[in-house]
Amino acid sequence: MKQKEHIADRSVLFSVFSLLRYKKIRKAGLFCLGTALRDFFGLQYKQKLLPLAPVYQVDHPLDNAIPFKPEKVDIYLDFVYFWIRTAAFLMDKFGKDAEEEVASFIYSMGRLYSFAAEVYRKGFSTTHRPRYYKRLRFVIIHLFDPHLMCIPSLHVMVVCRTYTAFRAMAERLNAKEELAPYIDELIAGAVSITESILYVKQHSINCIPAAFYALSAFDSALFPPLEMKRFSERLFLGATDIDAEQKKAILNHIWTLYNQFMDEGRKTDQWEQVLLSFLKTKPLAAHKNLA
Repeated sequence: MKQKEHIADRSVLFSVFSLLRYKKIRKAGLFCLGTALRDFFGLQYKQKLLPLAPVYQVDHPLDNAIPFKPEKVDIYLDFVYFWIRTAAFLMDKFGKDAEEEVASFIYSMGRLYSFAAEVYRKGFSTTHRPRYYKRLRFVIIHLFDPHLMCIPSLHVMVVCRTYTAFRAMAERLNAKEELAPYIDELIAGAVSITESILYVKQHSINCIPAAFYALSAFDSALFPPLEMKRFSERLFLGATDIDAEQKKAILNHIWTLYNQFMDEGRKTDQWEQVLLSFLKTKPLAAHKNLA
């Protein structure tokens, strides 16, 4: 099937207004917005203004193998728009027939924020990021992003949740073959956004397997170990700016750490304790790094 349009080309503003036409989706959207404000932005600013939990430095030496590429910032900042456009695409294509599916998907996005916050409330994490102000979007990032929620990476969780949920919805709507090109597009987009968080130095490679583990804990049916392997194998696949041996080392670290987390997770009914225990192996962040 030839793809007639690209989800990525859709207007975000138009997508939002398109979604707001549906009552169940409006309700789901308010829930998602509320949890994001409470469990992501609210928690970070509370910690910034009145520190209540430790902040750990989670950099890894292999981060230095990935060059700083500020031009990737537009891709990095697209992660919320990524799932909004996807939801609107489904509604425009299937209308009321997809309302329950899309509303459930949006609710799951809100729950994803609360799920990750089970770690954030007890242990914050940060990385060294360049003080770069030559682009307006970086100025905005430095002004409004306290940079305290690196593990697990919500960017990775959100974009991987988007493509896996889209694929599952396509199956339930009996449209998997019809939507196959869009599934491929979303996987490629999720890969690009995941790579971008490392290129713009908003995360460490440690944050990637932590996000994969959190996703597997959140919904093991949609993101089992095999899905993690398939997805991660595409990271930096065509990159010419990272040494081949370093690429191999980065992927091996991601797989090894993910499997370590999964093994430890099977021994407890509190999935977040695995990541909190990992954070405690890292040094506390110096105050000067929290900028």
